Amino acid sequence: MFNELISSVLQVIVFSLIPFLVYLLRFKRVNGFFDWIGFKKATIRANLLALATSGLFIISGISLAIFSEEIRVILFDPNSVSGRIRSMGFSTESVAILLTIAWVKTSLSEEILFRGFVAKRLISVMGYSNGNIVQALIFALVHVVLFYFITKASFFFLVFIFLFSGIAAYLIVFIKERYGNGSIIPGWIAHGSGNMVSYSVIAFLL
Repeated sequence: MFNELISSVLQVIVFSLIPFLVYLLRFKRVNGFFDWIGFKKATIRANLLALATSGLFIISGISLAIFSEEIRVILFDPNSVSGRIRSMGFSTESVAILLTIAWVKTSLSEEILFRGFVAKRLISVMGYSNGNIVQALIFALVHVVLFYFITKASFFFLVFIFLFSGIAAYLIVFIKERYGNGSIIPGWIAHGSGNMVSYSVIAFLL
């Protein structure tokens, strides 16, 4: 558990380093970095929309896992997060590791890098519509590459991951820009809760 916590914190630091260095080079100061990447208070409406969006993706993702044996095999792979936790069995340690990975290692670090930095920079250069589409494509491709090398997933599963990750990334930025005052908190809520529930169901219930 301690090793996972250290690993998660280090990943957040590493994923924050690139935007932090860019911020320093551009503004020559440390103060204001958190506001710049969107680590600030969001509207209640944005947070509720994020939860609703997360719920839809949880339902669709778990439904596919229930009805597709191929997807279950990949998600049960010991090299995947859900497969690793599943192999540990239900315990205080496995639940603590699940929560750490879901809320810190994956969702927080990815929201800082992809929504707080990549999406922000692309939108500033390309405009909202094009910038949002491109950041979603980048996010989806990164997840396809990760799943391929970690689990050697099939073409069908990689297409599913591409569409699932890309649409989720697009909607998170839509909420962030249209309703969240540029805050990455709604995305963190959607991402973290989605991971937490999905990992829990796959690891302990399926």
